[in-house]
Amino acid sequence: MCTWTAARLRGSPRAHARHRVQHRTGRIDRTREATTMSAQPAARDTHQELEFGIFDWIDGHPRMTPAEIYDTRLRVLVEADRDGFTRYHIAEHHGTPLGLAPSPSVFIAAAARETERIRLAPTTFIVPLYDPLRLVQEIGMLDQLSHGRLDVGVGKGSSPIEAAMYGLTPAETAERFEQLFPAVVEAMETGRFRRPGAGRRPDEEIGLHVPVYQRPHPPLWYPTSNAASVPRLGDEGYNVLFGFGFASPPLEVVREQSRVFFSHFRESAARGGVRYGLPGRTPRFGMLRHLFVAPTDEEADAIARPAFEAHYESFTHLWRLHRSDRFTGPVDFDQLVAERKVFVGSPDTVAAQVVEAVTVGEVNYLAGAFAWGSLDVEPVLSSVRLFRDEVVPAVRSATSGRVSPAPSVPGSALPV
Repeated sequence: MCTWTAARLRGSPRAHARHRVQHRTGRIDRTREATTMSAQPAARDTHQELEFGIFDWIDGHPRMTPAEIYDTRLRVLVEADRDGFTRYHIAEHHGTPLGLAPSPSVFIAAAARETERIRLAPTTFIVPLYDPLRLVQEIGMLDQLSHGRLDVGVGKGSSPIEAAMYGLTPAETAERFEQLFPAVVEAMETGRFRRPGAGRRPDEEIGLHVPVYQRPHPPLWYPTSNAASVPRLGDEGYNVLFGFGFASPPLEVVREQSRVFFSHFRESAARGGVRYGLPGRTPRFGMLRHLFVAPTDEEADAIARPAFEAHYESFTHLWRLHRSDRFTGPVDFDQLVAERKVFVGSPDTVAAQVVEAVTVGEVNYLAGAFAWGSLDVEPVLSSVRLFRDEVVPAVRSATSGRVSPAPSVPGSALPV
């Protein structure tokens, strides 16, 4: 390592933060200090290349405190930052053990100082729960803290129970999203915030002294399992995660909706109507899957099966508490694996599962949920390494002949 790089790593906020975590937990590997990383955002794959990401609910663990969970998740994120993963997604949930990051911005800020390469993506900010001025200023801070590594996921919120905690009905959350989000995007693009419904007089605008680092704005994501939303998302040029792990639609639905998405995107791009895409960029249409890799199929199943039961308890907590019939009865783990909604096994087995899933339709992104339920950190770290070092190369080799299914948004590519 050159002298300048070593000095930069020793003095960086990331290095200091990593030492603080190790001091509390004794779990951070000091060999990380010897790794030279680029301070620039990850290079973007072309559309023909499949991208891989990590999705994290930061759900409760039966043997860990929230502080311990945060520390272990940062360890996983530092490992993912080495190579192989383009971005890290974090969910927003409220009043449930499914999501111990009700303020995604707080965790992303910590992650920004622990990492140097991987992109960081709150997925999602539940827009109707925020004041839009506060939200756009937080986005600006996070984009600056990460030096332009922020992606921004947005949505209306998937749980009416959580919306009710804020005094909102599903109809009201939908209405607030349509009112507030355009104002957030306008503020990112112009550096000036106008509250929805306000006029255009100068005294009704607020200058943003912490603008976004990326122009015109960070890449935008919209996760959904609702097929009716897909045409609109294609028209508007969002990046999309379709489905939520084990609660995802079947692969044949993913195939159909990926084609619907890119068909609408092509038409919208041709007429110059892509509102939320970025010039020179083709959006991602991806899927989210729970994932666990171990040296053998037997070992993977023995570890993942009981851990998934704990995750399922967290995932269904609010629905059971409110006597909803949305999730009833015990989880059928074998069926979920057979339906390719959970990827579990040796590197060879998981590579075959991934290839089968991503070669349907026009899928060009896979986000894996690696840490969930009662999984301890060492098996998770091993799973991440096996996926990066063995599964990803095998999948890339098997899918190397794929043809780009869609053009990018017209215009020159922007640095993001």
